[in-house]
Amino acid sequence: MTICRLPRRLLLRALCGLLLAAAAGPGRGAAVADGLSWLARAGTAARSANYSGTYVYSGAGIAESARVTRVHAAGGDAERIESLDGARREIVRRGDEIHYFFLDSKTVRVDRRVSGRSFPDILPADSAALAAHYSIETGQTDRVAGRGVQVIRLRARDEDRFSQEIWADLQTGLPLKLRVIDLQGEIVEQFAFTEVSIGERLSPKQARPSRRAGYAGWTVQNAIVSDPAAGGQPLVEPKTLPSGFRRVAQVSRQWPGQDRPVIQSVYSDGLASLSIFVDPDLSKLAGHEGYSQRGALGVYSRSFADRAVITVGQLPAAALRKVAESLSVGASR
Repeated sequence: MTICRLPRRLLLRALCGLLLAAAAGPGRGAAVADGLSWLARAGTAARSANYSGTYVYSGAGIAESARVTRVHAAGGDAERIESLDGARREIVRRGDEIHYFFLDSKTVRVDRRVSGRSFPDILPADSAALAAHYSIETGQTDRVAGRGVQVIRLRARDEDRFSQEIWADLQTGLPLKLRVIDLQGEIVEQFAFTEVSIGERLSPKQARPSRRAGYAGWTVQNAIVSDPAAGGQPLVEPKTLPSGFRRVAQVSRQWPGQDRPVIQSVYSDGLASLSIFVDPDLSKLAGHEGYSQRGALGVYSRSFADRAVITVGQLPAAALRKVAESLSVGASR
C-alpha cells in the first residue's frame, strides 16, 4: 500500500483547521442554545412585565417617537401607545379590544386585535419553533437606554424572510431594541427605547386614554368583527406561502358606511406576519395597484375575481409578490 505523505506545513495547517472546527462546533451549539434561552426569556418578559418608556421607530427615511405604557393585572393586560410626533394619535388596548384615537380630527375607531403583536412584544410563546427558519445565536452585550442588553441574532435561512436582531435587557429580558435586516444586509427598520422603566408597580389607570371624558362631538367608528364562515363568503387563499407560514387568524370586519365586510386572513411563521385583505369594493384600488414598501412592511395590491385584494407583510418584495400572485378562491369555512 502506498501512503501519501503531506508536506509538514500542509499537515500542520490541516491539523489546525480540524482543531478550530472542533472548537467552533460545540461553541456554536452553545451559542444557539443560549440564543433560544434568551428568546424564551425575552418573550416571557414582553408578555408579563409592566413597563413604560419612550421608543423611536426609524425606517423608510423617517423617524417617529412614541410613549408606551403596558400594565398586567388580574383583569388582563392593558396598553397605551401615544405618538409624540406629527398628528396627535393614541392606541389604547385592553385585552383584544383596541381604540384608535385621532385627537386632531376627534375620531375614535374601535376594533379587535386579530393576532398581531407590536414592539416590544414581538416573540411567540414557542420561540424554539423559530429555529427551523432562522439561525439563532447570541452576540455581544451592549447598552440601550442606559441599560445592559444581550444581542440575539436571528438570521433567515432562506430568501423568503428578513433577518432580525433583538437587544434584550440583561436584568429582565425585555426587548429594548429591534432591528430588521434585508437580504443585502441593510437595516430596513428599527425600534429602540431611549428611556424605559421596567417592573415598576403600575395601575391600569395609567394605560387609559389621555382623554377621560365622553365622546360628545366625536366621530365614533365601531367595527363589526365576526367569523367570515358565518356569512358563507368565499375566501381568497394563497397557493404559495413561505415555508413555516400558516394561517393563524381569519376575520370579517365591517366599518360604518360599508355595504359589505372586508375579510382579513393572517399568516405567520411565529416572527414575521402576513395579512391578505379582500375588499368587495374594487374602486378602492383606483391608482393603487402594484407594489409599495414602507420600512420592513411591503404592500401588494391587485384586483382578483372582481374584488380588491391587498397583501401586506413583513417579507422581501419577491416573496410577497409570489404570495399575492398565487391567490385562488376557496370555499367558505
